[in-house]
Amino acid sequence: MTLNPQGGLADNVLVERKPLVEDAHFDITAMVDLVFMMNIYFLVTWVGAALADIDLPAARHCLAADTDVAVTFTVVESGTGPAVYVGDGEHGRPLTDAAEIEQRVRAEVEAGQRQAPPKELVLIKAEKRLRVKHVARVAAIAGSVEGMKLRLAVMEKE
Repeated sequence: MTLNPQGGLADNVLVERKPLVEDAHFDITAMVDLVFMMNIYFLVTWVGAALADIDLPAARHCLAADTDVAVTFTVVESGTGPAVYVGDGEHGRPLTDAAEIEQRVRAEVEAGQRQAPPKELVLIKAEKRLRVKHVARVAAIAGSVEGMKLRLAVMEKE
């Protein structure tokens, strides 16, 4: 402040004014925390999804299953989902309906047990590109019949 000789304020002094609008101040700590948590979430889910599509190596040491003493099913990928064939290969009408697959697989396995000599082995041949859940469903149905042993085979046709 500037004083004139009489002790009052000088007339030519500019008085500092407060700004009409104060500068905006944001605390972005919460936003940064949220971005880091989202990054961690996406990283963890991406790793989990990537591990679901593991390409398993081919078996090197295995025993061949005797198809004469086994009930054989072939599971392949059709355009609309998995198709199950009774027998070795894609012969006959494919089973695509879940209820029909369950009924027919159980009936074939039980019929194999009643044969002379009885079949005690179920061989499931599946395409390499087929999802494991489709093969596991057929294996669960066939394995539910008491006394049956399961064998899985992978067909590596491209």
